[in-house]
Amino acid sequence: MDRRNFIVSSVIGAGALSMFPSSTLASNQSVSLTSIGKGFNRLLHNVTRISIANVSENVANTHARLVKVLNQEGYEYNASEMIQLNSNSYAIPVHKNPILGFKSKELALIVRQNGGSKFYILNEKLATEFAGLIESYSENAEGHELNLDAASFVFPTKVVAQKQGRETIFTYQNKFNNTITLKSARKMAAVVVS
Repeated sequence: MDRRNFIVSSVIGAGALSMFPSSTLASNQSVSLTSIGKGFNRLLHNVTRISIANVSENVANTHARLVKVLNQEGYEYNASEMIQLNSNSYAIPVHKNPILGFKSKELALIVRQNGGSKFYILNEKLATEFAGLIESYSENAEGHELNLDAASFVFPTKVVAQKQGRETIFTYQNKFNNTITLKSARKMAAVVVS
């Protein structure tokens, strides 16, 4: 096929795809926590699926605000339940289903602190780094034959800061009061523990 025919067929194919609504091409299955990163496989026994009806009023109100934002931005998720990571934080795996390209695998978090709660949406790079932190912490503990609680180390109990822009930063504290910073920029992602 020559270059001209390739360009014409590509344009026609993209035009045909744009006539279908994205919901026609999207699957109705919500993204699972383990699909974000294999690190979550290690901690499935430490998390609990919980119905929205069984959470506090404060968390339910934050969940309602989160759902409104997720719907406005075109995310797909399971609206009836979330995953309780610890007594202060909950997770909802979310994804966007673009017409062209792959599903994004992101993570919405609800964190209770100071008598209230807020929600945060970790982009795909931050969610992957979060799962990678679980994986590397667990592997290091196993490699040194230590019996360390990865869930207490990795899951947030208090959010310190969040910044979106050229560089996206999500900083939180864990059960041991370590400060963990997840960073992502255009071509890099990193985790800093202090």
